[in-house]
Amino acid sequence: MGRYAREKQTVGYPYASEEEDIIVSTTPQLEGYAVERYIGVVSGDVVFSASFTRVEQNFARDRAMAVHSMVRKAREIGANAVIGLSFNCGSFHRQGTKKELCSISAYGTAVKIRTK
Repeated sequence: MGRYAREKQTVGYPYASEEEDIIVSTTPQLEGYAVERYIGVVSGDVVFSASFTRVEQNFARDRAMAVHSMVRKAREIGANAVIGLSFNCGSFHRQGTKKELCSISAYGTAVKIRTK
């Protein structure tokens, strides 16, 4: 479980701070919290040109950027947590070119929670 701060970002990574306001977890429930309302699925996506060197150097940063995008969308629809975080990665070719692109998607369920 992690907390992501509103718009606080360094090198593509969202870091927790005094302004923590969104809880993100891979689990379907959060210990010590009750889900008041399930709002809906949110996702964040990053698409980038695939070169092995770039992928190796930046994968963690790009994954964090996808999570940050997902958290921003959750906040915009009134959520204070995202549960069931999962990732999907893929590659594809841009139509009409030989250039390979990669994508990282972070997705989960935006919820409104309260402490028990």
